[in-house]
Amino acid sequence: MDLAPYRLVRLALWAEASPAENAELTEHFRTVLASHGEALVHAHGPFHRTPEMLHFTVDLTPRESTSDCLRALGFIWEEDIGWSEWERPVNGGTFLHPAVYGAQADGLEAAAPPRFRTGEVAQVRDSPQARRLGLVGAEVIVGHPDYEEDTAPAQRTWHYSVHVSGQDETEDLAESDLEPTGRCVPLYGERISVGPDGVVAESSGASHVITS
Repeated sequence: MDLAPYRLVRLALWAEASPAENAELTEHFRTVLASHGEALVHAHGPFHRTPEMLHFTVDLTPRESTSDCLRALGFIWEEDIGWSEWERPVNGGTFLHPAVYGAQADGLEAAAPPRFRTGEVAQVRDSPQARRLGLVGAEVIVGHPDYEEDTAPAQRTWHYSVHVSGQDETEDLAESDLEPTGRCVPLYGERISVGPDGVVAESSGASHVITS
């Protein structure tokens, strides 16, 4: 099977270390992962739930398929769960570095990278699905990107959950149904609305207005 043009392995790492070790661990992860592909390592500092641990995320473009890369890293695919998590065994064990306490991973493969990021504001183009939903010309906030798993990786295209003003439930639109506006908002909370003067995101009684 041909490799998908867009391949990405995403890692989340938690390390028992002090903030002074951020730079050293960042470089270590980048170096040790270089044999698998090109790694961008992001250091986020102390994790909010466990401040004694540093949080890192990694975007790794593998040389092989994402599944081959994940297996080479030691992750196991579980049919009902997905890729296994790694947690330091009680009898010892190391993942990438002795300081790493836990790790999570997943992989993405498609014909091209997703055009939209979570939180981008997009205008809905005319399409059969948009007409069915009554959203032609509306502005929506792009949520989570996804694709059809049953499609061959090299031919997968993206679709997104989108947040619509006045609706609690999200809708689903193909990437080709969306036109970027150049605006982006922090996407969080339970109530999100879009207006002509910008985007209002409401959470816990607080509103944040973002204009272009």
